[in-house]
Amino acid sequence: MIADDLAGKRIAVTGSTGFLGTALVERLLRSVPDCELVLLIRAGRMRNVDQRAAREIFKNNCFDRIRSELGGKAPFDEMVARRVKVIEGDVGTDGLGLSAAGRELFASCDIVIHSAATVSFDSPLDLAVEVNLMGPTRIARTLGDLGVSPHLVAVSTCYVAGNRRGAAPEIPVDESPFWISDINWSREVDGARRLRADAEAASRRPEQLAGFMAAARDELGGAGTPLLAAKSEQLRADWVKAELVEAGRARAASLGWPDAYAMTKALGEKALGENRGDVPVSIVRPAIIESAWAEPVPGWIRGFRMAEPVIISYARGLLKEFPGVPEGTVDVIPV
Repeated sequence: MIADDLAGKRIAVTGSTGFLGTALVERLLRSVPDCELVLLIRAGRMRNVDQRAAREIFKNNCFDRIRSELGGKAPFDEMVARRVKVIEGDVGTDGLGLSAAGRELFASCDIVIHSAATVSFDSPLDLAVEVNLMGPTRIARTLGDLGVSPHLVAVSTCYVAGNRRGAAPEIPVDESPFWISDINWSREVDGARRLRADAEAASRRPEQLAGFMAAARDELGGAGTPLLAAKSEQLRADWVKAELVEAGRARAASLGWPDAYAMTKALGEKALGENRGDVPVSIVRPAIIESAWAEPVPGWIRGFRMAEPVIISYARGLLKEFPGVPEGTVDVIPV
């Protein structure tokens, strides 16, 4: 049994503030006896990592079941304090941005479950590259630098196969018949970073800046200089983001993927395979993850996912029809 194999282990988890990560933390604490968790969390602008964990993870109603089983808030909080450690880190940063204490704790883990990702289909290309493509590799490289080799479980997606017909075998992406042999993940990283630099430079051309300021005046009218300047800068940043979102769509389509998310996940698998060193790796490729079937409670979900907006729109009469193929498979699985 998986629970027996994981009992007593120290398990690091990335992405624990997200939908899948929160469900994973709850399931491990409730179902795996005496395991310890090390949660790698990025600090927020307003909250440190401990505050983020308390607010964004453990206050979620996902934990109502285990909180009730333990007898209330006090014993639950005691269990969390005893079994969970939080460290500051960022998979979008080389070395994961770990402090000396964080590196020591990360190195002590028996298993690392990498769930952190930017899951939007319309992420700016450079963000998707830094998190989805480079994230798994950064974890493997950091473990190698620390001289340890815990089992690394990387959460990917079944859509790494791309827009192709036929069966997609569960083998390394670069061994798939669908793989494009000439694609080089490292060049894609360099290209995405150049696109960011080029877009930033283009957004600062005098004619662009004048356009942003004119748009700010149109929206704010006679507002003072500080408000106009802030609005102009917001418009500039939005323009850069839109350019990089479109670049991601175009590059993914040119290589046969539906979006930058699937493309960077596929390239991330390839990069991890080349950089894992002595670290044993398992790659999990789920479909679209939706609400809970049974655990922690039937129907549990965190925010709107993929299907909920469609379902609610039907229920409210806002969506009269939804084009599709009757024989098509709906790729939805419970969390």
